[in-house]
Amino acid sequence: MTEQWDTLRNGVVLAELGDGPYCAVHGKGAALVTMGTYIVDPGDSIPYDAAFVFRTDQPCYQDYLRRHVAAAKECGAKVGVSVVSVDLTHTIEFLQSAEEAGADYLSLCLHSDMEMFVSAGMSSALLREENWPRLREHLSRCLAALGRPFIAKIGCAGLPKAESAVAEITAAGVRLIHANVGAAATAQGRDTIRRLRSHSEFLIAGGGVTSVEEARAALEAGADAVAIGTAAMHDPAFCGRLQASLR
Repeated sequence: MTEQWDTLRNGVVLAELGDGPYCAVHGKGAALVTMGTYIVDPGDSIPYDAAFVFRTDQPCYQDYLRRHVAAAKECGAKVGVSVVSVDLTHTIEFLQSAEEAGADYLSLCLHSDMEMFVSAGMSSALLREENWPRLREHLSRCLAALGRPFIAKIGCAGLPKAESAVAEITAAGVRLIHANVGAAATAQGRDTIRRLRSHSEFLIAGGGVTSVEEARAALEAGADAVAIGTAAMHDPAFCGRLQASLR
């Protein structure tokens, strides 16, 4: 059976670094562009770019998502939206609004080490072994509430049991995982990709990829798609050139 995300295979994924117009420019030619990562929180002083922070009442971001998803789609790629919050209900509501706005993929950020999330046992804290039961429960709730393909994004730096954490995520029913492995083209990065891929159905891997050779090394190690971040920020045409080379 062909899954929707098979169109991403051997593809380039623009990682979460901007809004819709940013994705339209820097992700042209990519297979998937990801907006965000957004924060939904009722607080007044969030140590984060204010343009990506929203209050918890849905009307404040519904129009934003409609406009920015449409803007991102101008590049011709599939569009994903990434979010994180200290309250899973707010996360789900935001992703439901993104789904209604036309996003093709929905992503939960389990990558952030910001104190506001870690102290609440959210985001990267959920990847700690003692929090795995809560991780599975959160992911199950997300999958039950959402209809579009769902991505769990993790960071491997400082995560002692990354392979086991990915196995937990997959056991919860998540079929797409985006892993920042630190330096994807190094021997250590390639080894991490091989180990994570054995526990995931579809793996988007990235971290420091700046060339066609490095992207191919990540794919040959087992990644199904390669994520690009900083390189695309410095060179808006990079994702398109890379995608053309890989395919």
